[in-house]
Amino acid sequence: MNTLSQVEPLQPVQDKSRTLPSVGDWSQTLLARIWSVLKWIVLRAKAQQGRKNLRVCETVSLGEKRFVAVVQVDEERFLIGGSSSAVSLLTRLQETKTFAAALDQEAANIS
Repeated sequence: MNTLSQVEPLQPVQDKSRTLPSVGDWSQTLLARIWSVLKWIVLRAKAQQGRKNLRVCETVSLGEKRFVAVVQVDEERFLIGGSSSAVSLLTRLQETKTFAAALDQEAANIS
C-alpha cells in the first residue's frame, strides 16, 4: 500500500495556449508581411512596365464626342478616329523624320 509520504507532489503544467508569443515570433511575422508587400509592389511595377507598348501620342477633339488620335504601338504609329459608338483605323502613318533631319536631306538634294 502506498502511503502519503511516498506520493510525489504534482508539478504544474504550463498551458502554452495562454502565453503571449515571443518577440522573435512577432518579428518573424512582421518581416514576412513586409516581404510579401514588397514582393507585391515589385510585381505590380513590372506589370505596369510591360504595358508601355501602347502610347497615345496626340489627341484632337472634333466636338460632339468625336476625336482623332495618333497611337503608337511599339515602333508603328496609327491615325485613329473615334465617336461615341465606334473607333476606326484611319491609316497607318509613315515613319517621320525630325525637322533637322528633313533640312539635312533637302540640303543634300540641292547640292
